[in-house]
Amino acid sequence: MSIPQNQGRRPPHAPSSPPAGATPATSETTPSDETGEASAGRPGVLERLKAARPGATAPTDTGSRSPAGMADDAAGNVRDDAGHKMSVVTPAKEAISPTATSRAVAARAAAARAATAQAAATSRMLRTAGSTSRRLVRRGASATTTNVRSWNRDVFRSVVVTLAALACIFGSAAGVGAFGGPSISDAAGGVLAPDATLLAPAARAFAIWSAIYAGLILYTLYQWLPSQRTSKRQRRLGWVVASSMLLNLAWILSVQASMLPLSLGVILLLLGVLLYALRILNRTRPRSRWEGALVDVPLGLYLGWVIVAAAANIASVVTAARSDLFGWGALVWALVGLAAVALGTITVCMTDRGRLSVAFAACWGLVWIAIERFLGEPNAPLVAFAAIFAVFLVLVSAGSRRHSVDHNYRRWTRAQQDASREPLDLLATEDSDDADR
Repeated sequence: MSIPQNQGRRPPHAPSSPPAGATPATSETTPSDETGEASAGRPGVLERLKAARPGATAPTDTGSRSPAGMADDAAGNVRDDAGHKMSVVTPAKEAISPTATSRAVAARAAAARAATAQAAATSRMLRTAGSTSRRLVRRGASATTTNVRSWNRDVFRSVVVTLAALACIFGSAAGVGAFGGPSISDAAGGVLAPDATLLAPAARAFAIWSAIYAGLILYTLYQWLPSQRTSKRQRRLGWVVASSMLLNLAWILSVQASMLPLSLGVILLLLGVLLYALRILNRTRPRSRWEGALVDVPLGLYLGWVIVAAAANIASVVTAARSDLFGWGALVWALVGLAAVALGTITVCMTDRGRLSVAFAACWGLVWIAIERFLGEPNAPLVAFAAIFAVFLVLVSAGSRRHSVDHNYRRWTRAQQDASREPLDLLATEDSDDADR
């Protein structure tokens, strides 16, 4: 019995004839042959036809056979199962055109040139803007300088002193809690209260600020007078007084902000400014009694009270820090502080004719320290006696200086009067008496 030949099914788009140079395969294949080839691991007809298509690339296998069932010889030629040489068409690699490469290089160069040109333009623009700004600043500074030079310096100084006085007054109102904030005695946890330290005066001692502020207001009004506006003394004193009033405002604000170390630095700086103001007062004499009463007296009260307030501020800072230097205790340091206050006040009062206003303000604070230590808490009779003794020394020193200077002035005045008189000729008087006889 003959087995019918299975021509198989022609794959789509398969060539009708085998490729050139290849030996035609036998068309008579049985299903058993196909099954045998498939079972042997060799590809069938369909796979071989696909591999033999023009333009198809035969992938390499790890063995000596190609994926289409064709073996490679030693020369690298592809052969089929019968050993016939076959030609395999491999796709050519895409070649890079030199024209495209040159175009890319030219494009990059053009982009680099454009970026360089843009950077140069930006640099030129910035240089132009900088030079224009410098010219404008120069012109503005020149115009401002010319405008400032055209101002009346004396009027400007008087305006600054007036503004500083207003700021100081508003600051004092804030210090007593007029604007809702804490008062000085209640601020910073009450370290400046009368019962906080041994050098804190009684609450009534702060009434002296009313006299000080009134005197500063009178000074501010007095320095507006035409005779005082161009005064050499006021030109040197006005800026110092204005800075002292601003420092007073800074001290109040620092205490209300509970910044005790800062408040200590501010009050020490205020003390130095007032001492410099006293130096100016000693070097330039007042022209009249009114000037002495409206300029020297308010500043003397200001300085005397700041001396006592500085000692109290130092004691409050040390107490808040809970510091006990050398282990001496609060009582010993309070006595040292009173001695420093007395010595400093005496030194100031011994200048010029004896600054009685400075002595009065310092004694006011010392008296209220003594009262508070006698009647208040913490009770310290020894500190109270030391404060009273300091008052005695300050008053005696200031009074003796004033008496000594006035006495020397009277003697000098009498000497000047005697020098201006004509001398008496006693011999001529006796001769005239004899002639009468």
